[in-house]
Amino acid sequence: MATNQPRKLEDFGKLTEAEQQVLDELDTGGFIRLGDGKVPPGDAGPERQLRARFVRWLALGIDDAPRLHEKGLRVRGALITSDGPAGAATPGLDLEGCEIARDLVFFDCRFADPPMLRRARSQSLFLDGSILPGLKADRLQARGSVSLRGTEVMGEVVLVGAQIGDDLVCTGAKFANTRGNALNAYNVEVTGSLFLGGAEVMGEVVLVGAQIGGDLVCDGAKIENAGGNALNAYNVEVTGSLFLGGVEVAGEVVLVGAQIGGHLVCDGANITSAGGKALNAADAKATGTFFLRAGATIDGVLDLTAAELGPINDDPACWPETTGDLILDRCRYGAFTGHGISAAERIRWLALQDPARFERAFWPQPYEQCAKVFREMGHLADAEDILIEKEKLQRADRLKRIENRLLRATTRLADGFLAVTMRHGRKPLIALWWLLALWLLGTVVFFGVYRAEAFKPNNALILRSAEWYGCAQNAPPWKYLGSPKNTSQLDCFLEQPEARSFPEFNAGIYAFDVLVPLVQVEQQVHWIPDEDIWPAGGLAKGLLYFEIVAGWLLSLLAVAGLSGIIKSD
Repeated sequence: MATNQPRKLEDFGKLTEAEQQVLDELDTGGFIRLGDGKVPPGDAGPERQLRARFVRWLALGIDDAPRLHEKGLRVRGALITSDGPAGAATPGLDLEGCEIARDLVFFDCRFADPPMLRRARSQSLFLDGSILPGLKADRLQARGSVSLRGTEVMGEVVLVGAQIGDDLVCTGAKFANTRGNALNAYNVEVTGSLFLGGAEVMGEVVLVGAQIGGDLVCDGAKIENAGGNALNAYNVEVTGSLFLGGVEVAGEVVLVGAQIGGHLVCDGANITSAGGKALNAADAKATGTFFLRAGATIDGVLDLTAAELGPINDDPACWPETTGDLILDRCRYGAFTGHGISAAERIRWLALQDPARFERAFWPQPYEQCAKVFREMGHLADAEDILIEKEKLQRADRLKRIENRLLRATTRLADGFLAVTMRHGRKPLIALWWLLALWLLGTVVFFGVYRAEAFKPNNALILRSAEWYGCAQNAPPWKYLGSPKNTSQLDCFLEQPEARSFPEFNAGIYAFDVLVPLVQVEQQVHWIPDEDIWPAGGLAKGLLYFEIVAGWLLSLLAVAGLSGIIKSD
């Protein structure tokens, strides 16, 4: 605290016109309007001048100072001059460590030096519309509100560790401090809400560790601190909602570790931090909805690493445009309540991530979380599409890390096969459609081959019997056992009484018998393509072996897919 402060009225000598007017109107309880009541120029005359020590004497009620009205000291349009003694640390209004019993209200005033309220204990403090070169109010204890509505401060506003019993109002204020922090409210405790709506700030706004009992409202604020933190709310605790609607920010908005009891609203926000992080909400928790709509733009990285959000109500066009400018690793959220409720739109959203940019492997969790949300919302098909995309990208990322060429080629072939047959295990029923397609193919081919008389009995005893061997087409003379000329060996055999008990060939049942490994209907046991009859028999024999192998593979894959075995997780 500065020394040599006046104790009695007589210590001030001759009062200025403004000071005399204040004394005369002090007990009215109304605003004491000096001059036209507007902010005075820096060279205003004595009719507008109040000495800082005179204001202090009145505010503290020192010795013979008149008792303030219950509404406090209320002045409009004053020039608070600095008149401290030579060498004083605080030549201006010095209330450091003081107990102030009434409200201090200075509307549209100009202060020659930053007011000092460090460790002061006060009621409400109103500096609305005033012009100050700074404000030093760290560890201030205000039982009511602190209002800087429309205030212009060319210097630092310090509210570090301050405790405010009601609202902290900075609506429409203009703060500028190009040398450092413009508003430093580190660890501030605000029982009510903190309002920064419409404020214009040149420099950093520091709300690190702040505890706000109501809302944090920054709607329409303009904050510029390019290349650094613009709004630093690291570990802020907001019982209500955090509103960033329509903000214009050049620099990083830091919400790392923020605890928000209501909504996080970024509708219409324009946050620019090209090449760096624009909105960093890693580890943040917002119980309410995360809003990102109404033409919001994020130019820079939007980091939601390990964030926990309620529903997301967004417009896909408002997310960062550059691939790699979105981080969703370990981010959890409750639902999608805006646009973009489809797999195609969310796949484009998830594709904005680029883990390689941060020297990281593929992040599967964002896809799993998105699929989980879709399932809970009842969009089961969209959930599966999201997981299929995850499998594709995760397997592609795994391939990049396989150094052995042979193993990489084998893995790529296996992954391609799984992708085509059952979408990496996410849609195992596709394997059944492949089985159906192969059954139709086999039915058509085997029917044609049989009509071309390129099948024969699949029995060694029959093939060595006189009934079969005697029907050989090339064996002279041509007619054996009454067989007419140009009759095939198979027709010849089937016309004989000994072959009438042999099972009749059915192409559809034969193809089913070939494909389904665990079911036997005795068609394949009795019939087999005759590879000696080329090309029909030879090609049918090849198709037979192919469908046997394919049948086993597809059946096993379908079972494995339905049981959840074939998945990256």
